[in-house]
Amino acid sequence: MSKEEIVYDYNYLLKNMINLGRKYDIWNVFNDFLCICAYSISNGVYYSDEREKEYLKIINSYSKDEVDILVKMFGSLINSLDSEKFNDILGKMFEELNLHNKYKGQFFTPEHVCDLMSEITLNKDEIEKNIKNNGYIKLNDPACGSSRLIYSALKFMVKNNINYHYNVFVEVQDVSLICVLMSYIQLSLYGVNGKVIYGDTLTGEIYDVFYMPMMKLFPIKEVIN
Repeated sequence: MSKEEIVYDYNYLLKNMINLGRKYDIWNVFNDFLCICAYSISNGVYYSDEREKEYLKIINSYSKDEVDILVKMFGSLINSLDSEKFNDILGKMFEELNLHNKYKGQFFTPEHVCDLMSEITLNKDEIEKNIKNNGYIKLNDPACGSSRLIYSALKFMVKNNINYHYNVFVEVQDVSLICVLMSYIQLSLYGVNGKVIYGDTLTGEIYDVFYMPMMKLFPIKEVIN
């Protein structure tokens, strides 16, 4: 009898997140997974010794076999993302695992509502006019959560043949590090040009900034700082 083939998809990601969570606590595993994914991406863009040390600290807290599973989980995340639907895999998992803090009002806007908001607020002609005049447009969300509003906006861009890799600069921010990491990982994997800020929009405090790989490959000079 042949060995059953393993499919590295959302189900693999969710199943192993839960399995590791039984040993290490599901919140810790989810946070560790986000950190190692985000730090792996970010240190390929702008190297940080501090992030590298944190990455190694996290990796070394797991066994060799568990690290192998975490790597395959990252591959499963990549396989689960759809660059046409701009699905929010990490946000979906965050909610399914009941990791959101309802007492702090931490709920993510449903995707279909985000899609409706994008259709209502975005205008193809205005976007193309701004790109023609300035070379790009800028999207901003000061309390991004898992960045579902941005995914819907990107969906609008693709639908209207607007190249979001080169002509759209995305800047999002959140006071929750876990939301920052979710946004950074998926926006980076979708090839978005921009940055994710870990900070308090209300007070103006900035704790950290994560730059997406596309920003280094195709920098939009006017909005780098």
